[in-house]
Amino acid sequence: MRRLILALAVMASPVLAVAQGWEFNTFDDGSYFSAAIRTEPGPAFALLCGERSPQGLSPQQTGNMEPDITRPDSVRLFFDDAAISGFDGVTLERQDVLLVVGSTGYRLPTIIWDELFSAWQTDLQANDPVFNVIAAQPEFELRSADRSVVVPANGFGAAFAQLTAHCQAMFTAIGKPWATVPAAQPSAPVRAGMREVAEASIRTGCGGPAQLDANAILTGNIDGDGREDVVVDWSAITCSGGYPRPFCGAAMCSATVFVSQGFDASEGPADLLAAGVRLIDLNNGNNGVVTGGSLSMCQQRGTTSCDFIWYWDGNDLRLIE
Repeated sequence: MRRLILALAVMASPVLAVAQGWEFNTFDDGSYFSAAIRTEPGPAFALLCGERSPQGLSPQQTGNMEPDITRPDSVRLFFDDAAISGFDGVTLERQDVLLVVGSTGYRLPTIIWDELFSAWQTDLQANDPVFNVIAAQPEFELRSADRSVVVPANGFGAAFAQLTAHCQAMFTAIGKPWATVPAAQPSAPVRAGMREVAEASIRTGCGGPAQLDANAILTGNIDGDGREDVVVDWSAITCSGGYPRPFCGAAMCSATVFVSQGFDASEGPADLLAAGVRLIDLNNGNNGVVTGGSLSMCQQRGTTSCDFIWYWDGNDLRLIE
């Protein structure tokens, strides 16, 4: 991405517009053209189109052997390692990236590692509904399995309109006009995953931001449906405002369990009282939730074990006696 942004800054015509955090640039060396918008400042996240230049020069004349070429009707999304963690040397494709606007997630198609720009990329149709949703909000989030980055959206709508208008004009000039039919495969909104639901619950419970220890959010497959389930350990969370530990008593805290199947009894998660919580593997292939008990709870059981194991019975969490 740094190469992309540098190339646009050095070779493009003067900046045509700065739309409150989103910058629009164009480039045309006679053999290829490109146009892009990107956040400024902020994480390196850019949208781009490109193809052969209407001027018709050959790449041999210009030396441009590494052009950006996109399909008609589409824009390419680039993310560098400030937005999504970089290439690990093994995984060239990822399917874990969401554009989250409010409480709704829009799952991106497979993103691919671009070695040329050291960035992740994927293509979306330019009339994908997600762009209108983003334009109507002050910010959105890029969420992946290991990172969440807030991206400002102020000015995105104006900058995106400039981008698509320029791309349409340039593609039309080379005989590849963009279609105006609705997107054939829009990025369908998906229910935010359990991690997103859990993080929203933490913000609600704290009345704002919070500091999370490394083990504040535990993930596993508790209900056996193959989708991620989450346990929030409130003992590992410190709210930034108000009471630092609103869900903790003198010795124990709540452990909130979010399962993707949901609970029959209510729409909300299950709250377990715990002196520490962890996940274990059960013999049915699912994860069990282990909560630590107090000394009095241990004495009531008449045993030295103060661990309580909870499992999913298909409708609710049950304690293994």
